[in-house]
Amino acid sequence: MGPNQLNLRCQTVIDGELGYVLVPVDRLMWETDRPMREFAEGQARDELRHSAIKRTGRDLPASDFENLPVWVEYPDRCEVECVGGPHDGRRMTWDSAEPPFAVDLPVDEGVAGLLAAVEGEPTSALRKATYVPLMGDGGFFSRTEDGAWRYRFQG
Repeated sequence: MGPNQLNLRCQTVIDGELGYVLVPVDRLMWETDRPMREFAEGQARDELRHSAIKRTGRDLPASDFENLPVWVEYPDRCEVECVGGPHDGRRMTWDSAEPPFAVDLPVDEGVAGLLAAVEGEPTSALRKATYVPLMGDGGFFSRTEDGAWRYRFQG
């Protein structure tokens, strides 16, 4: 895939299996032309439906696919969103198309922690919050409507 091309991803669980399609789209068109962007999203949903019909051998209603999210799969980065814990709702960009196994983030000790450090009191080791992939429907990793990987607070 060249720098002027992106892949759109649309996915759903069909009969307990993850079904998805990747549809190539011109980057400039995706970023600047709203009607063409909506058309490309519709094409991705239609392609997923046709793929699912072929795989299952039965007709599946178009209405089951018309509101599925479609997002861009970038070849060099992905988004991660924290769910729960001290970083709930925080989003980060990961410099890899593949999401990490876990994310460790420092926990802000607040003003009390800073004052204790200034007064010379021994401070605890740097606290961290660990986030791991959140499982969604069918046991697959959960993603937001715009494609960010969702990570739950583990401790």
